[in-house]
Amino acid sequence: MDAKHWGRRVDPHFGYLRTEFGCEIVDWSDENWWETSVTYQNSTTAIKIACSEEFDRLETDIIRLVEGARPPTVVFVSETPKLHKFGLGNLLMIRAPELWSELKEQKGQSDTAIATQLQSQAKALREFGSDILRGDFSSFDEMEARVRAIARDIEGVTLWSPDRGHSSVVADAVAKFRAAYPTVPIATRTYQPPARRTLWERVRSMLRLIAGEVD
Repeated sequence: MDAKHWGRRVDPHFGYLRTEFGCEIVDWSDENWWETSVTYQNSTTAIKIACSEEFDRLETDIIRLVEGARPPTVVFVSETPKLHKFGLGNLLMIRAPELWSELKEQKGQSDTAIATQLQSQAKALREFGSDILRGDFSSFDEMEARVRAIARDIEGVTLWSPDRGHSSVVADAVAKFRAAYPTVPIATRTYQPPARRTLWERVRSMLRLIAGEVD
């Protein structure tokens, strides 16, 4: 989807961010295959509304500006001293859990599905996030605590290597990762690569392909 077109679909629902909260549209993006997004921003807060191919739904993120700018994307929660970006769902979990139970079931990218999600999420942000839009981030501490509790259970990396690989190479990769991300758990696993085919097997596959047969 073209980013400018996405912005035109979003603004009829989220335009109040401009008229009531002093926001401007500062970014349109369709560079990544997994989402098309538009971002509104005022002097304290940014709101990113994305049509996510990856999750087949609308994703609204609430962002606290750091020294007037949007912070970089977090890779590992445990390695980030302070979190500044949360999904709208994190806010609704603490302020309107019943509404979130309803909204999280809304998915799809048809025109009707997108219109429903835009309307629902714009209304929810306006009703439950107005203080954040005005620069009051007191709710961020509670959201951060929830996110960190979840990350402790699921965050980690598994390094896969062939079973006949060099252990020194694996050890070096693990050491480099731990130096960069000392608090993130890392596990190592091995796999057995497929056996190398003989010359006759490769020739037979070619002959079958020429004959129109599936190898």
